[in-house]
Amino acid sequence: MEARLMKIGECQLDVGRHGVVRDGELYRLEPRDYAVLRHLVDSAPNLVTTRALMRRAWRSKVVGDNALHQSIGRLRRVLGDNARNPIYIQTLPKLGYQFIAPVTPLKDSSDYSEEISPIAVLPFRDYSDGGNDAYVIDGLSFEICHHLMQSGAQVVSLDRAARVQRSGFTDLEVGGRVGARTVLSGSLMVADGRVRITTVLCDVETERQLWSSKFDMQETQIFELHTQLAVAIVTGLFDKMGGRKGPRASSIQRVSLTSLRDERELQRRAT
Repeated sequence: MEARLMKIGECQLDVGRHGVVRDGELYRLEPRDYAVLRHLVDSAPNLVTTRALMRRAWRSKVVGDNALHQSIGRLRRVLGDNARNPIYIQTLPKLGYQFIAPVTPLKDSSDYSEEISPIAVLPFRDYSDGGNDAYVIDGLSFEICHHLMQSGAQVVSLDRAARVQRSGFTDLEVGGRVGARTVLSGSLMVADGRVRITTVLCDVETERQLWSSKFDMQETQIFELHTQLAVAIVTGLFDKMGGRKGPRASSIQRVSLTSLRDERELQRRAT
């Protein structure tokens, strides 16, 4: 059966959704752009002539070489590539193009979701100065649950897991009581303009740690922090389960918590 995901350099080619995943974000491709990229990837590392690419993407329609040049340009932007110093698509003047990044077929994340389901995501522990970042923790926990479910995982109700956790049980005991196979827990610390997030995935029955990660960065906009971190955590989890390299903390957009924290304080005083 054809792999639905293909590792291409630091990105992934999502065959099922005709797009490229870069830094946890899916970029959907136009049909002809996808056809060009797919032909290059399938032929890697061999040369693909201009004529062959145009025949694959435009079939019997008559177009000039400029249409292919524009398609290659769009693909380079999506991949984060540079024509002068390419790491994905190499131009061979008057001949065609060559895909030069490593290509590896991958299992779909849904295959790994069965290995960790049901999963309980516990509210992260707040080790920030003053411990006033509950709104950050709540938002991050919801985002992680959302992206896990999008990946096909069965997720225990966040409220249910939180209620059991507040009763004083350990993380693994919480997992056992809510019927989870695995437990994802972590901590958040905001201090001196820095944000540190740590996460750990454990098997409830064997008590074995399956995966862990740490993200250390400057503060920026809170909603971007939630989304980017959640995507990176879930992507990194599945990458590790598949024996692949996980996301880099540097790929997460830098964000600031100050404005939202001040806004939250004003709302509290108003009520």
